[in-house]
Amino acid sequence: MTIRKRLTPALSTLLFLLTAVACQVVAIKIFPHVVGSTLIEDNAYILTRMMEGYLVVLTVIFAVFTRFKIHFECLNPGKERVKKDLIISAVISVVLIGGLCVVRVVQNFFFPEIAARPWFGSLYLGTYMRWFYPISAVLQEIFVKGVVEDNISASCKKYNKHFSVWMTALFFFVLHMGYELPMMFGAAILCALTGYLYEKNKSVWGSILIHFVIGFMPKIIGVSR
Repeated sequence: MTIRKRLTPALSTLLFLLTAVACQVVAIKIFPHVVGSTLIEDNAYILTRMMEGYLVVLTVIFAVFTRFKIHFECLNPGKERVKKDLIISAVISVVLIGGLCVVRVVQNFFFPEIAARPWFGSLYLGTYMRWFYPISAVLQEIFVKGVVEDNISASCKKYNKHFSVWMTALFFFVLHMGYELPMMFGAAILCALTGYLYEKNKSVWGSILIHFVIGFMPKIIGVSR
């Protein structure tokens, strides 16, 4: 009997999650030796690129050799679902951007160093590989929704969608262990909120848009460094 037949979908999913977490621990441990400096905010984006790389490799390996599945249906669940998903996420994104602009205006009155920052200054694309962020948002959301959340849902059918959403958020929280605690909680909350949106329409495109706005726009508007 092959390994693929021996491993149930639930066990395959559990092994994948544990392996991914173990890889992140190893990545954090070897980070100073690879980069030449300790992990700080200014180079944390390198850890994120490393994480995306090994997650892609792990996903392919587990999809080939176990009963772990890649649910590409999340990219094309149907025109009506995609349309509804994008409308909801677009409204949320506009509200978020509006809120960030208000925060920036208020900050300008109290913090001269923030007031000196340019709005949309060259889009800051040369900082922290921000030019790669749209691709990063796509990769992470396809992985989190079409791979992790869908496999947890398929493996734990007796539980409701809340279980799948929050287990996925917990996994995303742990994957960000190399960052400060507020960043870890922020990543988990983002994952949970977009997880419920995904469960509603089974389209990943709305999650990608919101992920991009939350991760990219604060720097562009100038509310974060």
